Amino acid sequence: MASLFSFSLFSLFLFLSLSSSSTTTTLRTNQHRPTKQKQKPRPNVPPSSASTTPPEILQACKATRFPDTCVSSLSNPNVPQNPTPLQIILSAISVSNTNLKTAQSMVKSILDSSKGNINRTTAAKNCVEALTNSQYRITRSTDDALPRGRVKDARAWMGAALLYQYDCSNALKYANDTSLTTQTMSFLDKLMTFSSNALSMIVSYDAFGNETKSWGPPKTERDGVWEFGSAPGSGGDFGSGVQRRAPV
Repeated sequence: MASLFSFSLFSLFLFLSLSSSSTTTTLRTNQHRPTKQKQKPRPNVPPSSASTTPPEILQACKATRFPDTCVSSLSNPNVPQNPTPLQIILSAISVSNTNLKTAQSMVKSILDSSKGNINRTTAAKNCVEALTNSQYRITRSTDDALPRGRVKDARAWMGAALLYQYDCSNALKYANDTSLTTQTMSFLDKLMTFSSNALSMIVSYDAFGNETKSWGPPKTERDGVWEFGSAPGSGGDFGSGVQRRAPV
């Protein structure tokens, strides 16, 4: 089961990596549209400068697949000075949660404008449900698991939250016949990037604790890294040569 869950998350990370460049192109194209058109919501990311970013954030963001986005999203006055690894993780999750609320509003707009279109209405309803499930799991991660030191639980909750966001985007893919739907899917790509960053840091925190110098992008079985007891023939133990490190 752990191996299947790890494979699902690996596939999602691969999807995010492949789609990030196309998403950036779409965002740039939309910025040059005539001013008469309604400008789509942008991710809630403050402007940043690496020279003013706390070194703790720069180091922690090395654990993610999207370090530049990670750094810019955490360049926020609300992030404490000299933040601890846990404070950085909570701030990253907060960025995800804030943008999730924007995504929920956009999906609701799709639903409200889809009367008479059964296909789009169904897709929007599925998306609403998926984002609601995602928000619940984010809340469990920040309000329950992490404050109690249950890092593995937080990792599971955040991983599930990310998968639900993907489910929402996947549902809209089959009803992508309006500009609003296209904009929402583009926004969801950015949302998943934020969630991916938060999850990656939780994974490193689970493996290395406060030793952020050891943090790095998540690895999977393809990198020769196995969950405890998930390696073929392991019988609940690690075989020779298998690294003792938990992947996403």
